[in-house]
Amino acid sequence: MGGAQSDKTLILVTLTLLVVGVVMIYSASAVLAGRQYGDSLFFIKRQILWTVIGLAAMVVIARVPYSIWQGAALPLMFGAVVLLTMVLIPGFGVAVNGSRRWLRLGSFTLQPSELARLAAVIYLSRYLVKKKERLDDFFRDFLPPMIVIGAVLALIMGESDLGTAAVMGMVAGLMLFMGGARWQHLWVMALLAAPVLYAMIMKIGYRRQRMMAFWDPWRDPTDTGFQMIQSFLALGGGGSVGMGLGEGKQKLFFLPYPHTDFIFAVIGEELGLLGTVTVLVLFGILAWRGIAISLKAPDAFGRHLAFGLTMMILVQALINMAVVTGLLPTKGLTLPFLSYGGSSLLANLIAIGILWNISRAAPARRSEISNLKFKISKRAEGCGW
Repeated sequence: MGGAQSDKTLILVTLTLLVVGVVMIYSASAVLAGRQYGDSLFFIKRQILWTVIGLAAMVVIARVPYSIWQGAALPLMFGAVVLLTMVLIPGFGVAVNGSRRWLRLGSFTLQPSELARLAAVIYLSRYLVKKKERLDDFFRDFLPPMIVIGAVLALIMGESDLGTAAVMGMVAGLMLFMGGARWQHLWVMALLAAPVLYAMIMKIGYRRQRMMAFWDPWRDPTDTGFQMIQSFLALGGGGSVGMGLGEGKQKLFFLPYPHTDFIFAVIGEELGLLGTVTVLVLFGILAWRGIAISLKAPDAFGRHLAFGLTMMILVQALINMAVVTGLLPTKGLTLPFLSYGGSSLLANLIAIGILWNISRAAPARRSEISNLKFKISKRAEGCGW
């Protein structure tokens, strides 16, 4: 695989997001870290360490032929299920803020659901190749992978991680649709999942309160609506060009989780509309390059894998930014590459490494790309778009 064919734009955008993330995490967390741990560098030192580990993993993964993941799909999926199960076992799993999502690794923690996202994308890519993109029969072709993904989603929801489960479910649906599944089958699964989703939200107190706060955060501004209101104040206070790097006020014990779930609000306050639009553009470029790599992949597995990994990053980014701007109810999701969190960063950089390797493979013939574009167009027409 010649390095000259690698997608340099993808790597440049990723590195840019990482630099922005390191700077903004320090700005958002220094005061909080100083108060909680007596060390203003507490969070940023760990994030830099995870960044170095993630970049090393990305470079190594980029040199591993992506075809190897096709044979490793089932073992990876089994390993993800084992890790997700261990999280739920007292003594193995670590509970934080009422959620049991982490495994303790010395002085660090690992969130298995982040690695499960990767395993799910690889598994679905393998399945779609095995079926040769023919998913006509609901029970024979469409249902089996949904049962596997559903089992993983159930384990993740058992950890009180509805946000990650929602991202994985949406990515799985997109991959199956682009892989040949009928939109009617997807609607059937959505309707079957709706009662479960309703119960997970409305039957659990804090999620029901988040939903109520989403509809009217000002109804309870000091409790359930507090987080969303502080996010609005941060975004609105930034104006066009922001208050200046490090000059934000909402991160000073007003905005909860400013270095993780709500770092986009800190960006808006300190860098203004210019900063938030820049972040949107960077993710847009990343999505463009990921789709381009998918279109140019030399085989079906590479196409599905590149598309799935791109959607994995993009869907989570869009949901996070939608939550921060009040377009969706509050969820515990990080902003890829920008939020504090080692497991998320590692999983996303591994995904970039795989995309990088696919981009270095021999490009597909123009006729193959044209055929794929025609197929995408026909899939869209089938939905009435």
